[in-house]
Amino acid sequence: MLLNYCDAMKYIDGFSKTGKPVISLSRFERIMDALGNPQKGMSFVHVAGTNGKGSTVRMIAETLTKAGYRTGEFTSPYIRVYNDRIRIDGANIADEELAEIVTQIKPIIEDMSADCSQFEITTAIAFIYFRAKKCGVIVLETGLGGLLDCTNIIESPRVSVITSISLDHTAILGDTAEKIARHKAGIIKQGCPVVISPSQSREAYAVVYRTAAQFESKLVTPDMNRLRIKKCDHTGNSFVYRGLPYKTSMVGRHQIDNALTAVETLRILRKRGFGRVFYPHVYMGIRDAKVPSRCQIIRGNKPFVMIDGAHNPDGMKALADFVRTVPKAPKIMVCGMMADKDWRTSVGYISRYIDRAVCLDGFARNTVSARELADMFTEGEISNFRDALSRAVTLAGTDGMVVIAGSLYLAAALQTHGGLDSLGDNDNNRKG
Repeated sequence: MLLNYCDAMKYIDGFSKTGKPVISLSRFERIMDALGNPQKGMSFVHVAGTNGKGSTVRMIAETLTKAGYRTGEFTSPYIRVYNDRIRIDGANIADEELAEIVTQIKPIIEDMSADCSQFEITTAIAFIYFRAKKCGVIVLETGLGGLLDCTNIIESPRVSVITSISLDHTAILGDTAEKIARHKAGIIKQGCPVVISPSQSREAYAVVYRTAAQFESKLVTPDMNRLRIKKCDHTGNSFVYRGLPYKTSMVGRHQIDNALTAVETLRILRKRGFGRVFYPHVYMGIRDAKVPSRCQIIRGNKPFVMIDGAHNPDGMKALADFVRTVPKAPKIMVCGMMADKDWRTSVGYISRYIDRAVCLDGFARNTVSARELADMFTEGEISNFRDALSRAVTLAGTDGMVVIAGSLYLAAALQTHGGLDSLGDNDNNRKG
């Protein structure tokens, strides 16, 4: 019997987020074998990293779509609806199509009695969907790590991409940059070129360099000597790279690094079967790329309101670097974080630029208590979910700034149920 969308989502939600721990890809390989290996024969751009994956994926996918390629896009987590994670040419998978695919795979999963994760189920859905829709290329983001991530079942991507690597998910991936980098570098395949973001620690870069050499893969890093930044502020970025001008709508200095990574990836793709990608497509793709809750400006003034999914030290540091440049005062933060992150270090980066923080918890499982968060700020207070935004807007007044950050779960909750959309305006709404 064909499931409806609600029943399909209940089925997916019945699996845990991580499933039974894996030591190899064999579990997902069995699932893909049973489903006819829909991932085989398709063209992929495979993207791993700690921060910047979503933005880089969006820039690459937007460019390929503008160049006329039917482009699949797989990302995580979702912000508004589950369907956000599986897109073609920027449009979400339809409810009916998702339910149809879940109906198709449900008996196979149940017969195998596999201890699957939600992410494995979602990846299987995406592969089947992209195959059915005859995508010319798929920009595929890893979920966690790379080496043992189920997306790593793909055999030979056109290019592998590794964005900024830092400490996150340390309980699973390891507690040093080198250990985490080994997992991220696990997506590198024999003879397949790999692009690495310029924003890397020496330790992480060394691991990727050695892995690329081991697999005889050409390693490409953006040439920072050929970068000239013209503007980097709360309205966006403009820069010249390799003699050509670019702009990003997404704000923050880190988005320039993401854009450079996308440019180098697209240069390789042009040489590896995607000859219709020209500079105008790259320019427009990077300019038009937008990702919800990644330095997303909700309102341009009275007060300035933005939301960011920064949830680890490097992400919060990048956000802090942006916040300090915005000429608004007072600066009010709505903060909520997860207890399994290095939240103390993260808050430490941004608290010095915040005049007052409105802290909350309970928007997801395992959140840091609002009281503990409030104690990390010079001026901190606790609030319930319903009142946090309105309280922050009141404190900011007409001349101030509200920055919402700490977790993508917080961003999703506020986007969906917290009244965030009501703060947008028509004249100054810039989604990045």
